[in-house]
Amino acid sequence: MKKSRQISIPVVVFLLLFSAIAYGITWTANKRLTNNAGWSVEPAIAVDGSKIYVVWQDDTYKGDQIYFKKSGDAGVTWTTNKRFTNNPGGSYAPAIAVNGSNIYVVWVEWNTLGSYDEIYFKKSHDNGSTWSANMNISNNPGTRSHSPAIAVDGSNIYVVWQDKTPPEGYAIYFKKSDDGGATWTTNKRLTQNVWGDLS
Repeated sequence: MKKSRQISIPVVVFLLLFSAIAYGITWTANKRLTNNAGWSVEPAIAVDGSKIYVVWQDDTYKGDQIYFKKSGDAGVTWTTNKRFTNNPGGSYAPAIAVNGSNIYVVWVEWNTLGSYDEIYFKKSHDNGSTWSANMNISNNPGTRSHSPAIAVDGSNIYVVWQDKTPPEGYAIYFKKSDDGGATWTTNKRLTQNVWGDLS
């Protein structure tokens, strides 16, 4: 007759707890990062080791603007909010990428004079302590540029977005920088659909 081995209840409990911790089944309590008078929406996050970087869209001051904050201890403590934009027309839909001490952020800015949107870019090479000036990287006046996404590998930065150039519909555009955002290639259209792309 084959004998079966029994595992004690304490051992089972230990294994379950270890699995939960190891695979992220347990979480810390919610931590509120904003307490502004307006709405805080459209968050994006990037992580490098114990450093966490967050950007979002907030309408507390002069319409929607882009804000940033960071944590250097895996989210235990956080810096105060830092506002990136002061655009009367509004700034929205931020995205963020990180590579070591280099942080890169893109977002959409509404141009009230020309009634169109552009993709803007900002970078930091010291973990977010100081930042470059805001840079227009889509540079396509008269179009509607939306929903940017960004990825980084070393000094190479890649950005995609959806762009509506009248009279056509939306299409997906791409550009890159191989020197940490100092210079950029020209915009490259990736889709040629008749009715454009819209997500």
